[in-house]
Amino acid sequence: MLFGDMKEASTEIVAEGVTRRLLSTGERIQVFLLEMKGGITVPEHAHVNEQASYVVKGRFETTVGGEKGILSEGYWVHIPSNVPHSGFIFEDTILIDIYSPPR
Repeated sequence: MLFGDMKEASTEIVAEGVTRRLLSTGERIQVFLLEMKGGITVPEHAHVNEQASYVVKGRFETTVGGEKGILSEGYWVHIPSNVPHSGFIFEDTILIDIYSPPR
């Protein structure tokens, strides 16, 4: 599919207070809209997929490979393949997550 509408996006509940919508998928990338409620902790994890996240709204702290950063609207983070990362969501947050290869 070359074009889409949020109404058509498949939605899944990833964890309590975390919703993910699949916006697009291709041979080498996958794009999600992630909505997270404030107060949530994202446990440390790693995956083979390279990840880039852009903050549409909100504020959170993330640790990527031992390096901490606080991100808010307009900021982004790049997470290399197999690098441990975690986070804490300070307030309701919306991210655009891009994975390569697709999850």
